[in-house]
Amino acid sequence: MYQKQRGASMWQMMFYVGVAIVVVYVGLQLTPIYFEGMSVKKAFSQLQSNGASMTRQEVKSKVDAQFAVDQVNRVSSKDLKFKPLRSGKTEVSLDYDVKVPLAGNLSLVVEFRNRAEI
Repeated sequence: MYQKQRGASMWQMMFYVGVAIVVVYVGLQLTPIYFEGMSVKKAFSQLQSNGASMTRQEVKSKVDAQFAVDQVNRVSSKDLKFKPLRSGKTEVSLDYDVKVPLAGNLSLVVEFRNRAEI
């Protein structure tokens, strides 16, 4: 009796392995960027929790100190923007983009938008 062949062919397995390699490669490229973004977010949450009566220079020095501890290298306190709000508080924001080259002229752009009211 004739039985049907079961399982994946060599070409199917090569395709699956290729897709898995691409996913792992992109993940390895993006992981440090997202860890750095989480460190920036942590610095902003600390600002928001205890930055009620801080001047701009104090905010900048606190952010720089936190960035130094967390090894954030893509941004600094020079990139901070301050905006007075009607409620009397100040909004501190840090918006930045990171371009990750993948292969040739193919790259990914990751955008980060961080805000805190002090």
